[in-house]
Amino acid sequence: MDKIALLSPYYGALPKNFSFYANSLANNLKIHVYMFTDCSYDGFIPENLHFIKSDIEHFKSLVKDKLGIDASINNGYKLCDFRPAYGLIFEDYITDYEFWAMGDVDVIYGSVLDNFPKNWQDFDVLSMVPEWLSGSLCVFRNIAKINQLYLSSTSWEEVFSSEKSFAFDECNCLYERLRQGENILEIDGKQSFTYLVKAAAKNGELNAWFEQRLVKEKIFGNGDYIQMLDGRLYSQDGQELAYYHLVSEKIKDRFILPEWTVIPQEYFIVPQGIFLPENFWHSELTFYRIYVMCRSLFLDIRQLFKRAIRKLSRVSK
Repeated sequence: MDKIALLSPYYGALPKNFSFYANSLANNLKIHVYMFTDCSYDGFIPENLHFIKSDIEHFKSLVKDKLGIDASINNGYKLCDFRPAYGLIFEDYITDYEFWAMGDVDVIYGSVLDNFPKNWQDFDVLSMVPEWLSGSLCVFRNIAKINQLYLSSTSWEEVFSSEKSFAFDECNCLYERLRQGENILEIDGKQSFTYLVKAAAKNGELNAWFEQRLVKEKIFGNGDYIQMLDGRLYSQDGQELAYYHLVSEKIKDRFILPEWTVIPQEYFIVPQGIFLPENFWHSELTFYRIYVMCRSLFLDIRQLFKRAIRKLSRVSK
C-alpha cells in the first residue's frame, strides 16, 4: 500500500498560503492529510484533505490518553515536539496505512512521490533533507518500532511536559552545527528524533533515507525562482522539487500572496511573491517590484520613526 497518512494538528488562524497548499494536495492523491483543527475553510478542498474538528484541549486529552503524560502547550510551535509520538497519539486514524507522515501546512507541493526514490517503500524513514529529519515533511513506516522510538530518548518526558520548544521532531535546534558537518550522535544531549533515527539506522535496526534535499526553503534575489507547472515544481535550473517550504518568505511583509479564487496551473514564485506567467516574464512584474520597493521604503521609514519616538521618550524621562 503506497498511501501515506499525513497527521497535522493545527490550531488558530490558517496561514495565508493555505489555498495554495490545498490546491497542491489535489495533485498528490496518495497523500491523505488528516487535519485536526479548530479552523474553518470555505475554499477548494481536495478529496484527500480531511478536516477533523479538534482544539488544543482535545489534543492534550489524546496525549494524556495515549502517552500517559500531561502535555504543556502554550503555542502552536510546541506541537512540533510531539510529532515523534504522532504514530501513537493518532493511532486510531492510521490503522489502514502502512506509512504516516509529519508535515507543515506552509508548503506548496509538487509531485511529491514522483520525487521519492523509486524504492521508497523499502525504507522505514524518509527525510526530505540530509542533515536532520525534515519537520516540513517526513515519512515513517507505521510499525511499533517507529511509533515507539521516541521512548528511547532520555529526555522525552521532559520535552513533552515542558512549555519550552525543543525542536524535538528535528534536531534540538542544532541546525547550524549539523550544516557544518558535525555528527548529531556526538552533540545532541537531548536525543532528538533525528538522533534516535540515525542511531537506530547505524545499529541496523531500521532503514532510513537521508540521501538528497527534495525541498527548497529559500528563494534568493539573484534571479532565482520556482515554477509551478501542471502540478509539478521546478527550480530555476530545471531541477524538479518535491515541494516548496515558505519558511523564509512567509515572514516577509513584502512577499505578495495573491488571493486567487482559482489557483492556476502555472505560476512563478520569486522573492517578491507569487505571480502569473505573463506578470513574471513581462513588464507587469516591474510594477510589482516598484510597489514592493515603495512598500519596503515605507516600512523602513516607519521603523525609523518608531525608534526616534522611543529615543525621545527616553530623553524626556
